[in-house]
Amino acid sequence: MDNKNISKFEITCKKNSYNGNGIIKYNNKEYEIPGIVKGDVGLFSSDKTNLKCPIKLERIVSYSTDRINSLCPYFKECGGCQFQHISYEAELEVKREYLEDLFKSFSDIKIPKINSIPNPYYYRNKCQMTYKMSKSKNVVCGFYEEGTHKIIPVVDCKIQAQKATEIINEFNKILTKNHIEPYDEKTRKGVIKHVLVRYGFNTKEILLVIVTSCEQFPGGRNVVNDLVKKNLGITTIVQNINPRQTSIVLGTKERVLYGPGFIYETIGKLKFKISSRSFYQVNTVGMNMLYKKALEVANIKNTDIVLDTYCGVGTIGLIAASKAKQVYGVELNRDAYNDAIINAKLNGVKNIKFFNDDSTKFLKTLDKNTHIDVLIMDPPRDGTTKEFIDAIGELKIKKIVYVSCEPKTLVRDLYQMSRLGYNVKSIEGFDMFARTSNIECVATLSLRK
Repeated sequence: MDNKNISKFEITCKKNSYNGNGIIKYNNKEYEIPGIVKGDVGLFSSDKTNLKCPIKLERIVSYSTDRINSLCPYFKECGGCQFQHISYEAELEVKREYLEDLFKSFSDIKIPKINSIPNPYYYRNKCQMTYKMSKSKNVVCGFYEEGTHKIIPVVDCKIQAQKATEIINEFNKILTKNHIEPYDEKTRKGVIKHVLVRYGFNTKEILLVIVTSCEQFPGGRNVVNDLVKKNLGITTIVQNINPRQTSIVLGTKERVLYGPGFIYETIGKLKFKISSRSFYQVNTVGMNMLYKKALEVANIKNTDIVLDTYCGVGTIGLIAASKAKQVYGVELNRDAYNDAIINAKLNGVKNIKFFNDDSTKFLKTLDKNTHIDVLIMDPPRDGTTKEFIDAIGELKIKKIVYVSCEPKTLVRDLYQMSRLGYNVKSIEGFDMFARTSNIECVATLSLRK
């Protein structure tokens, strides 16, 4: 290659993007560069003949005060986290700037500092991993490398509950000891596809879900007996059967192998039943902050009728019931709906009623004269539907609290609601997914008079 086409130069990284990459400016053009942090000085090369990759980071010349040594040895391979190499304070500021830019069209809204958690590590109460056989014929599990189906073996995920990691590592040893083979996507042979652990940070109860490729689980009884003998604190063990050739982790059929088949967790004074397929926020500490803010901005009065859509196991609705006259919860997932009913009985909450229905369909069936004072909505990452928003407009609900795990769909939905006569009053970010490029938001809207 002719070296005349290559030039080298130093540039200071001015900021980080929301995906953790650094952004530099060269010849009045911005480039997104992996592995560099705001404040780092990098030595770059430019190849005029390489149109696909004209700028390349050669090495870091001097390091930023925002840079830290990653605690995770799998960080560069795994792709599950984006901020392991950046200080937590810097990560929070990147996320605040991202929200500020995303919601800049709502000029009256000021994005405050992101609500942080005390420890950005070992916070996930739900942990799931995928299996393969190692070259040394040991059963190992880990995460898919980003954008591939290549499994990166992981023995200590820095954002999973440490207790869950301990259990998974012992489970893998027991599988190896009992000659239980992991499922192979290519040959379609083997038994174990995934493992899932739900850990109650407050109750210390543990649900272990073993996902198998078929109903037969040869050696399953020995595996369960070995796990129980280890005295790991496992409350219950469930076999989930998933024969489908998809990336979906859980199948629709289950059998309980040990214990009751579910665990309990608490939020304040309330107790919640959680099963394998129920939705429950993955960050216990962050969830308390999130729900406290959601109910604070809802400002529910004892005369209010509250509708809680996409309600999961009924967490927000049951907390709101202590303040409201009546609460109605809507949840499509049958398992979560059943858990929500049990949770209401478990906590002696009588002024709440649950419906097993799609939230959009439910809202569309309501008479336009139906009185609802406060709507709480916590849809999945795809956000809600246009039909759902149109139904809100028909019902003329005075106050909406929108809990979102995907800011991009939130801003889309807020635009639609604005066109139907709603003012966006506040938007606040919560770091429910520390070290990753995910963030939870609470937005408040009120109907214009």
